Amino acid sequence: MKREYQEVIAMIHMPEDCEARILATLKQKPKKLSRRLGRVLLAAAVICVMLTSAVALSPQLREYIFGAVGPFAAYVRPAESGVVTADGYELRVDSVIADHYVTEAYVEIKDLEGSRLRKDTDIWGIFKQKVPETVSVTGAVIGGEVIRCEADGKSALAVVRQWGGQSVGDHNMTLIFIHPTECELPFTLEYVPIQTIDLSGLDTGGVLPPLDRLELSPIGVHMVTQYRADATDETTQDQEKLRGALTVSFANGSRRVSVQDGLRGSFDLAIGSWVFMDPYNLVQPEDMEPLDVEHITGISCRDWYIPISDGRAGPIQWTQPQE
Repeated sequence: MKREYQEVIAMIHMPEDCEARILATLKQKPKKLSRRLGRVLLAAAVICVMLTSAVALSPQLREYIFGAVGPFAAYVRPAESGVVTADGYELRVDSVIADHYVTEAYVEIKDLEGSRLRKDTDIWGIFKQKVPETVSVTGAVIGGEVIRCEADGKSALAVVRQWGGQSVGDHNMTLIFIHPTECELPFTLEYVPIQTIDLSGLDTGGVLPPLDRLELSPIGVHMVTQYRADATDETTQDQEKLRGALTVSFANGSRRVSVQDGLRGSFDLAIGSWVFMDPYNLVQPEDMEPLDVEHITGISCRDWYIPISDGRAGPIQWTQPQE
């Protein structure tokens, strides 16, 4: 846990009290059209769904959410969330974009007792879900930001993001808010489309760690190792082969390089995670593009390449001779 947390915390500024509370929470163990045209049409369908949801978003909120998520607007989904009141604030999770290892939630905050909300109000939170005791859960907390605040300081729209961890794909999640108030926001989410490829039979040549699966989504690529009991730092040096930029190859001959990469998890189970939306930019640049998962033909990192065809992977190809 400490490895990935230190990597992230070095890149952001966080009040000391917030950092302490986040660390304490983490330690708790819980019991064919063109791509662009197709994305526009899908985004229009998403807007229609959000307009007809049980608690429809206001036009202003929709405008700012889709503006912040930019090219990924087609994958924003309304969240099923109740309203929680704490310390004079009223909070509700409006919508979410997430795969199993990246979660971004848009939260409506109202101040019922004054005008305390500001554009620079610190927003901190962490996502948690119920998992079996045998599953290790870690995460890299990126934090949050107010992306819209009314001039009267009585209402705001915030985004909270977490990247990394071991997910079980549960649709029921809790956003534990740490600042500006402490409360828990249970919500139900719909994940983006995810293609899972079995890697358990892939011969890694003793160079890569034993692999379990590969998960491909419009947001990113995530490679999960097999569980290794009693693993130590010395016996898991092969995990370092999952660290570094990832290149994704497509059927039309084009390639994409990951925006950020990270090695998450622990010695007994690690996740190589490569994202294609910027996890350190809570408003996505317009030049970001979702991954076209359907047409991926291979992925490569460092000195290895894994071809992908018809939902299957391998065998591994090495760009350098292996000892």
